[in-house]
Amino acid sequence: MAELYPLLGRRVRVYLYTKEGMVTDVLEGRVADVARAVEVVPGQTKDLALVVDLPADFKNSAGTEGEGWFAVQDMQLVDGPARWFVN
Repeated sequence: MAELYPLLGRRVRVYLYTKEGMVTDVLEGRVADVARAVEVVPGQTKDLALVVDLPADFKNSAGTEGEGWFAVQDMQLVDGPARWFVN
């Protein structure tokens, strides 16, 4: 988990995808918490980050506005180098 701690407080871009892998939206926010190896479906784990300060019109799957848990692999640091994603 130590490798995830440097994300805390950092501004990130989160890329949202369809099940087919097409980017549907890009959100910007701040990492407030991290969780390592969370089981997202049976047998599959991902490192997750709680991103807050998202646009007010964003609602997560629980209906909460302006925040959500996202896979670290789907994020990019706002002040970091550009990178291509493989989802």
